[in-house]
Amino acid sequence: MDFIQLKIETSIGNVDLVSEVVMGLGGLSVTLSDTNDNAIYEPPVGENPLWQDTTISSLFEIDADMEHVAEMISKLCSIEKIEYKTLANKKWEDECKKDFSAMQFGERLWVCPSWGDESLIPKGAVIIGMDPGLAFGTGTHETTRLCLEYLDRNPPVGLSVIDYGCGTGILAIGSAKLGASHVVAVDNDHQAVIATKSNSAVNNTINVIEVIHSSEESSIKKVDLLIANILANPLIELCEHFVGFIKSGGKITISGIIEEQLDKVVDTYSKHFSELAVTKKGIWCRLDGIKS
Repeated sequence: MDFIQLKIETSIGNVDLVSEVVMGLGGLSVTLSDTNDNAIYEPPVGENPLWQDTTISSLFEIDADMEHVAEMISKLCSIEKIEYKTLANKKWEDECKKDFSAMQFGERLWVCPSWGDESLIPKGAVIIGMDPGLAFGTGTHETTRLCLEYLDRNPPVGLSVIDYGCGTGILAIGSAKLGASHVVAVDNDHQAVIATKSNSAVNNTINVIEVIHSSEESSIKKVDLLIANILANPLIELCEHFVGFIKSGGKITISGIIEEQLDKVVDTYSKHFSELAVTKKGIWCRLDGIKS
């Protein structure tokens, strides 16, 4: 089915009114983005910030009277620009496949979707089967890549591992396939727990990976390695919590840290971990350390 896509540029103070008017005129959805293409990576807790110049996008049924819609929005709201166009129906699943193919991380670790051609992957490679889904973590983001590259360079052979904030379970699966003896995958999102269990089954790692919701953390025993790919503020808040999960001399690798937040994270973790090392990829950083 085809749709009409409406795009409106307005200022932050008009977003609520414009959104309400759009929905009242038959809009099927409302999506907000920055007109100037700036990202908000990690808003303060309890806040939902918007951009000063915001673009509102909405879909309408193909037979909607868009001249009337545009006229009413312009009359009722203060806007900078309004335009609309027909959005042809596509097989979005196939479009996604075009943008997601086998990817290499380090020397021998690969992530390959179910439609990928494994014959193109070198013999001896360690392959994680992973399709894009609702939970975060398929290897395309710098933070996940940083963690996968760590595992490739430091295979956890015979070690116990926690993947904290597991998302899709990609890091847990990578740990298991690289020789970990036991992996606990933890997340506070039930969808992530479901996704990790499913992906673990696809990768034949269910005998190594234990998937739990964060409400079940009391059952976790101390491990040799804890991996957490989340964001800087939660990492800072969870530092003391993580310390209790790691054996003396055990290791930690954490990612999801924007470069400008690095000093604060390092300062927090230096109280409990030694030999801290930073690896950067773009604006993102990974911090590795050993429990003192």
